[in-house]
Amino acid sequence: MKTEINRQLTQSSSDTRTPSLLKRLTGLMVSIIVILVFMLYIGPWLEQSSMVQPIARFIEAHDINANMYFYTEVEEFSEANLNMQNSMDFPPRSPL
Repeated sequence: MKTEINRQLTQSSSDTRTPSLLKRLTGLMVSIIVILVFMLYIGPWLEQSSMVQPIARFIEAHDINANMYFYTEVEEFSEANLNMQNSMDFPPRSPL
């Protein structure tokens, strides 16, 4: 009797630790579907919103490659980075 209970407990605990292949594949498929829905429907819808529209127009008007936001090849962001570094190196001081 004790061995049967121990075996059942061991089997149930090992089943809860490692998800089955079906659960893992389901999670993968749900993740892929969520990403696709965002890319194909939610992203384009947000692009037309009033909050994002001015930013999109500014990027297009100044011919900024939006994929290079974090690189210093874009003049506007390189200048902003330089200003941030100078502000950190030389903080404003109160008059004496």
